[in-house]
Amino acid sequence: MKNIFSVGIEIYKIENIDNKKLIDYAKKQSIKNGLKDTESILSNNIFYNLNNIVELKMKEFFYKIFNTKYDISLARAWANYNVDEFNTVPHIHKEFFLSAVYYPLATDGNLTFMNPMPSLTAHQGNDMVDNFNEYNSDYYDFPARTGNLVIFNSMLNHFINKTKQERVSIAYDANLIKL
Repeated sequence: MKNIFSVGIEIYKIENIDNKKLIDYAKKQSIKNGLKDTESILSNNIFYNLNNIVELKMKEFFYKIFNTKYDISLARAWANYNVDEFNTVPHIHKEFFLSAVYYPLATDGNLTFMNPMPSLTAHQGNDMVDNFNEYNSDYYDFPARTGNLVIFNSMLNHFINKTKQERVSIAYDANLIKL
């Protein structure tokens, strides 16, 4: 069978990051005046190594799919501590091209991606499927775990489900710059 119209995500295991500092930051700074702080992470020294890794991995992801005529530039980043109303409903990041999430602390729960072409599975009953795969699934659950970095197209509907354990994530959005 030939795959057409595929959607890719990339998953990396990131090491040598001081997760404790990131966790402490997220606990204290994830919400300011009732809103996510989307500016300070990109200029904060404790995120310097992570920001560079994320930008590099986003470039690798983009170059695998497209070409090297564009560069990737991180546009915003924010911390999530546990689960809040901002990330538990399906959403996209429509002003951006690529998104990423890094987990300095996660032992349970899933990051769920929704099939961007739901009409392809609209007439499918569960009794028609023995094993769900990329051709017949309405969603994909990625286990959120410490040290994982997930990169994906910003237009891919996604959400994080509730967790019983403490969880911290650092989310990123990036834009393209034509070279």
